[in-house]
Amino acid sequence: MKANRNSFAAVSDEWFVANMAHLSSSSKNRANLALERDLKPFLGKRPISEISPPEVLRCLRRIESRKTLETAHRVKRVASQVFRFAVATGRADRDPTTDLTGALTPTKKKHLAAITDPTEVGRLLTAIDEYQGAPVVRAALKLSPLLFCRPGVLRKLEWTEIKWEAQRIELPSEKMKMGQPHIFPL
Repeated sequence: MKANRNSFAAVSDEWFVANMAHLSSSSKNRANLALERDLKPFLGKRPISEISPPEVLRCLRRIESRKTLETAHRVKRVASQVFRFAVATGRADRDPTTDLTGALTPTKKKHLAAITDPTEVGRLLTAIDEYQGAPVVRAALKLSPLLFCRPGVLRKLEWTEIKWEAQRIELPSEKMKMGQPHIFPL
């Protein structure tokens, strides 16, 4: 019975409950997918303290073979968090993923191009103005260049966060990645 409680699957389930509750549903879904699709089928029944770096690397190589390098790196981070949780709860002595530094194919950084030419900015604004899609999307597109905020911020904006008299939008710290309130002018 104790062996089942110390399996990778059992420890990862416990880690998930203990550490993912406060995160967004998309973060929970990504972590759950990493566990259910890429880690538990191969490591789930194994005692977490006996899992070696090559075993974890085999899981990550399967992901790389699908040509999903970013996913492989993300799954490695999730696995590391589970192993560190096992260390903290006394069910493992170390995190074997630390020995895998540099073992994965590096991801290519993508730099998103910014429009800096005034003529191109004009074309973008014209294209936004002529967009004939859904009314909500049209409104969001038209607000974006006026507010200079991220699309997710605009999408989740609440009426109570708009301070008309102060002519600004005040986002509470709970909504911000760094936990600090954010204010931007209208």
